[in-house]
Amino acid sequence: MSNPSPVDDKTRIDPPRDPDASGTGPGAPDGGPDKDPQKPSGPQRTVMKYGLALTVLLAGAILCSMLSLPLVIVSGVLALAAMVCAVICLIAGIRARQVAQAIITGVIGFIVAGYVLISAASTLLIWDIRADFEACMADAITEQATAVCQNDYNTQVGDWFERLTGQPLPGSQAG
Repeated sequence: MSNPSPVDDKTRIDPPRDPDASGTGPGAPDGGPDKDPQKPSGPQRTVMKYGLALTVLLAGAILCSMLSLPLVIVSGVLALAAMVCAVICLIAGIRARQVAQAIITGVIGFIVAGYVLISAASTLLIWDIRADFEACMADAITEQATAVCQNDYNTQVGDWFERLTGQPLPGSQAG
């Protein structure tokens, strides 16, 4: 079948149609009732989108928690964003009727993000001790110097904990 083109005087040839096609479905102009069952619906896409965002935020938070001091705080910010994303993912999953997936993803994501957030917050509390430890480790060349840095760090954290709580740090030698 050919139609006159509005741009030029040449006739345009439409592509051939499949004679077995019903005229409905995802390729039909009206959208058709028989959409592709493999494609997720709107609420399911939302769950997938927030699940992916949660995964990326958690991975970033965990990776940033391993960096040196100023960058460790980024892990706390990413963990806080991941906690918000976990709650949104949980709500979206319940609305999409994917309750089991939503609970697993949301709860586990929230717990992991909470752990990273607490870790970042505790790093803020012992900022000076951690800065001294990182400076010592940067200067340590031998295994013995590394062990001295680690021992000094553990002692300083133990002393800080004892000043804060009045109790010795659990797992340390009370002396």
